[in-house]
Amino acid sequence: MTRKMRGNMFTTSESIEPAIDTNYDLYFGPAHPGSGNFGVKLKVDGEVITSARADPGYLHRGFEKLMEYRIPLQNAVLSDRLCVLEPLNWNLVHAEAVDELMGVEPPERAKYIRVIMAELSRIQSHMIWYGVFCIGTGFESGFKIAFGYRDYILDIFELITGGRVYPAGYICPGGVRRDLPEGAEERILETLKKAEEMIRFEEMENPTLLSRSKGVGVLKSEDAIRLGATGPVIRASGIAMDVRRDDPYEVYDKLDFEVPVRTEGDAYARYLIGIEEMKQSVKIVRQAIDKLPAGEVIVPELRKPKLNTKIPEGEVYVRNEIARGEAAIHMVSNGSKYPYRVKVRGPDFLHMIPLLEHLLEGAQIADVPAIYWSLNICPADMDR
Repeated sequence: MTRKMRGNMFTTSESIEPAIDTNYDLYFGPAHPGSGNFGVKLKVDGEVITSARADPGYLHRGFEKLMEYRIPLQNAVLSDRLCVLEPLNWNLVHAEAVDELMGVEPPERAKYIRVIMAELSRIQSHMIWYGVFCIGTGFESGFKIAFGYRDYILDIFELITGGRVYPAGYICPGGVRRDLPEGAEERILETLKKAEEMIRFEEMENPTLLSRSKGVGVLKSEDAIRLGATGPVIRASGIAMDVRRDDPYEVYDKLDFEVPVRTEGDAYARYLIGIEEMKQSVKIVRQAIDKLPAGEVIVPELRKPKLNTKIPEGEVYVRNEIARGEAAIHMVSNGSKYPYRVKVRGPDFLHMIPLLEHLLEGAQIADVPAIYWSLNICPADMDR
């Protein structure tokens, strides 16, 4: 600013300075090893995000192509890796696709065991979700609690499958690899009590988590449908959609459970859906154990399949409800011992692109972790 004297009067003239540009590009992530190579290319105006472009990273493990060069039993093990956070659920989707192609019906006992293992996998997966969501919103204690309680379920997996994180294709074509060991049912019921103990921790209203997630990342029901949301994400936006109920598989039609739904559509609502779903999974496992029949656990001819066993020619599309939403496998056989084509449809890619991009537009930079982790995205699935 300059001052000029004109006679006995002072006049003021303001020098024109260039305006400060508050628009800039910002690359957010990778922020945590659990998010893989994921990142988001943000355009921001000050602290407000004007646009976002999700970058899934470079895992590129090529599962679908690998499956075309392996027999079904080998692919049962490979399906573990589709998402390390819930391998048993992916085992089940793959096994059902092969069962349908081969025209085999797993024994009734195997179906119940499959449901027990899939629901235990859902519980521990939601525990991981709770833990990373907590640490993403500044509540570190929640992360430690979740991973501590998850270990009880991993103990059960080790007892039954021999592996803690990867079950080595325990749910396989024709049923399951082996029967439950002696005392497994009692151990599972004890573990369910531990899971309920943790759920009570989660239900306690935490001011840190509440302030960082309430009203953040609101997804309207019409946008959830338009952008391809499934699972807890769409149910938190008021849409009661669950494959286990709407298109039952295994023995879900013989079990009593509810589909939790909320209408707020924000990050906190998605978190609450996860808590309610763990309760329902506990309820399902208890019923399955109570109704568990005796008998075989795998179709006899698939107990020790020959390496040259051929898959009948055909084409199937099988879908399940996994912890993150709707998962499916499209499998084509030309009559050889290997599948001719395999296409995996996981829920996570659409939850990241375009759904995450939609939610980040207009959000604050500080809210990116809460919005991202509230979607419960598995990097391995979205970048196969």
